[in-house]
Amino acid sequence: MDMRHEALRCAEAGLRVHPLYEVNDALVCQCWKGAGCDERYRGKHPRLSGWQNVASADMQTVARWWDQWPRAGIGVATGRASRVWVLDLDGEEAISWYAEKGKQHGRTPTRGARTGRGRHLWWRWPDDEVEISNGQGQVGPGVDVRGDGGYVVAPPTLHRSGVRYEWLTTGAYVETPQLAPAWLIDLVKKKPKPPAPKIVDIPRRTPWSAKAADEELARRLRLDPYARQRLAEQIGAVVTDQHARKVKCPQCGDTSVWWMIHGTGFAKCSHLNSCGWLGPLTSLLG
Repeated sequence: MDMRHEALRCAEAGLRVHPLYEVNDALVCQCWKGAGCDERYRGKHPRLSGWQNVASADMQTVARWWDQWPRAGIGVATGRASRVWVLDLDGEEAISWYAEKGKQHGRTPTRGARTGRGRHLWWRWPDDEVEISNGQGQVGPGVDVRGDGGYVVAPPTLHRSGVRYEWLTTGAYVETPQLAPAWLIDLVKKKPKPPAPKIVDIPRRTPWSAKAADEELARRLRLDPYARQRLAEQIGAVVTDQHARKVKCPQCGDTSVWWMIHGTGFAKCSHLNSCGWLGPLTSLLG
């Protein structure tokens, strides 16, 4: 098998290539650990340190690497620079998951490869606004994503099982990576972080005569959901637009005090055998 030729074909297609430690005919990894190499990495880990930065589509560079290591496996750095990302279906469960998605959304043929355990689906990188990073099992059982900062093993590298990776070009597969369907992009793309909650100052205990503070607190609770959320955490109450309940009465200790938020702001002990306590909203804050 002419690994040099195949590596150069990948580079010619614009893929950033780097050499991998290969397994020999006895399926022993040719790295420094030999037979002691962890099975997860055997025959598929990079020969070059800092491969993320040195992986190249330069034909002379790639030819030089495979002149030095003619049997080296072929690693392809995925991501924006290579303009490809890969969906790794690692095992029968993952293949079944993808087949079921195809039934739901329709099948989209793309570049494919048979791996030692499953399939690689190669997709064209979407527009520059989309970010796709690496992930394991996040979108489906046994389904991994290889995007920016990742790499995959390309055919005809010899898998540690003794089976060679193989390009698939018929049926559900075509010669070149295609743009992934919208449903798949939505699953794998990096989601924006939710906005940080606003910091809301809640007035602390004030004298009964300070009606302005009570009215201001009532106004904030009516208008600002973040204020209600913080207040609920602070006193352990259930706070809504209209009232707060399950508040402990400072006089009898019963958790039946209600805060009437829609008014000017007051709290009242209101259970069946109520002690009759009445006070401003702010008097319940420690």
